[in-house]
Amino acid sequence: MLLAALALTAVPVAAALLSGVVAAIRRPGPRTTSALQHFAAGVVFAATAIELLPAVLERSPIVAILGFAAGIVVMFSFRKLGDVITVRRDARGATGFPVGLTVATGIDFLIDGVILGAGFAASSAVGVLLTIALAVEYLFVGLSLSAVLAGTVQRRTVALTPVLLALLTVAGTAAGVIVLGSASPAVLAGVLAFGAVAFMYLATEELLVEAHEKGETSPGSIGFFIGFLLYLVLSELIH
Repeated sequence: MLLAALALTAVPVAAALLSGVVAAIRRPGPRTTSALQHFAAGVVFAATAIELLPAVLERSPIVAILGFAAGIVVMFSFRKLGDVITVRRDARGATGFPVGLTVATGIDFLIDGVILGAGFAASSAVGVLLTIALAVEYLFVGLSLSAVLAGTVQRRTVALTPVLLALLTVAGTAAGVIVLGSASPAVLAGVLAFGAVAFMYLATEELLVEAHEKGETSPGSIGFFIGFLLYLVLSELIH
């Protein structure tokens, strides 16, 4: 299981690399970025609704509530930390490499890896589908990060930063499979519930917020539902 899980992490890592290379060569326009972020949010929402939440409820609903609550506390604590770093940076008039954003993205990728490991511990099908969701997520989160980096650092750094951070997902996946491979159903339920919050936070507080700020259009917004439907179809085919 471990080797298979680590092999599949190459997919989101490759997506992160692609996002960095694309942004380094030519950043997509605001409306295109908005449409792509809607699509990514739809895929992430579908992964949460179709894979994570049912797997949680099948195991231990009570522990799931605790995991869900922990996820809310952790994700919004990261948000508060990011806001503090941004305010202090702006107050100093600092420019250059965005350390706060990069660290926050790295933490998010590490958590994603642990969630992916938990998914593989639950079942191979869940792990494969979460891998697809993470690949889409990393493509567009990587584009957002690289767009911020562009103009402040060298193009090589713009291209490589997302993929270097994505390597944290590989480490998180390994840890998740090793630690959770023999975990009880209750523990798995708690971790997957935490992961559901992390995924929903990414979609609602990051991808969709940024998508609306970049110039929302009706065709672009349809991308959300296309992403959800595409993941639903893939889920049915794989299961």
